[in-house]
Amino acid sequence: MRIVEVITGGEPGGAQRHVSELVQYLASQRHQVAVVHGGGHWLSQAVEKVAPVYYLRYLQRDISWQDMAAFTALLKIVRQLRPDVIHAHSSKAGILSRLVGIILKIPVVYTSHGLVFFDSTRSWRSRKFYQLLETWAAKRSRGIITLSNMDYEFMRSVKTQAIVKKIPNGVPVRALFPKQLGHQRRIGFIGRFSREKGLDVVLKAAEQTMSWQWIIAGDGPFRAQIIHASERLPNLKWVGWMENLDEFFNEIDVVVQPSYKEGLPYTVLDAMAAGIPVVATPVGALTEVLGAIDVQLLCPVGNVEALIESIHYAFDHYDQIAEASYHLVKNEYNLNTQLEKTLGMLISVVES
Repeated sequence: MRIVEVITGGEPGGAQRHVSELVQYLASQRHQVAVVHGGGHWLSQAVEKVAPVYYLRYLQRDISWQDMAAFTALLKIVRQLRPDVIHAHSSKAGILSRLVGIILKIPVVYTSHGLVFFDSTRSWRSRKFYQLLETWAAKRSRGIITLSNMDYEFMRSVKTQAIVKKIPNGVPVRALFPKQLGHQRRIGFIGRFSREKGLDVVLKAAEQTMSWQWIIAGDGPFRAQIIHASERLPNLKWVGWMENLDEFFNEIDVVVQPSYKEGLPYTVLDAMAAGIPVVATPVGALTEVLGAIDVQLLCPVGNVEALIESIHYAFDHYDQIAEASYHLVKNEYNLNTQLEKTLGMLISVVES
């Protein structure tokens, strides 16, 4: 089977990790895979040994006048590759891919990594516009994969004829080694520094808990604010982008993910698989994942005091939450299961 994977950006991030692991798996199953993205070296380097990469310099995250150029370039690449199926990720790439699929009569599977219009930081007009786009595109898809119940219910509500399945992200799981807590509370955030991740809430929480150690790993558009905060707050340290998660998890005891919008963050699953409690907001699949352990780990979006209170709760019930987190990921969020089900969806769409 010939597959083209399309994603807006190739910089480090959850959706990019999803594509990287999927491409390597598809190649191992002897499928021909090509990757198209709008820039960034991380994804290209991750898949360069198993799949050709096509770079679309006009393909950007936000809507712009360059979108027509991106569409024309994507159309040319897909026409040249003649795949059996296009698999698109992220809103922009998803919309353009389904336009290409219509013209070339190629089935398109779209994986939603968190629908944009659920992002409360965006204006009402922006959210409504993206909702209309996603509704239009859903009706022109042959397959749709969601990571959360929230996205799944929306896709079902638009009465699309596409095959719609919820296939949550999965991660590798090793043996659990219980963590021994020290006297100081160590809180960590790891991920892409973008607006929807709630880093403004993290910084405010750090200001109010000077006796705690806050360690932030990652990079992205919000970098300047993180660097400035690390210079003025003695209890906050930025350690840059970290590929070695074990090294990061050894330095912290609780992970926070106070996002305004999410799909299903790998960093949350990775932490839980390492037996580290996570405190997060009830957005995307985080409601389902953490709600299955303890609803006290969920705090309202944008609420600094509630975030701090939930962190206190996590430390007060540390061993119980750590063990429950580990077993939930081991049983319900397995990487091999995710990859096998995704391949099954692609095959179903091609054979239907």
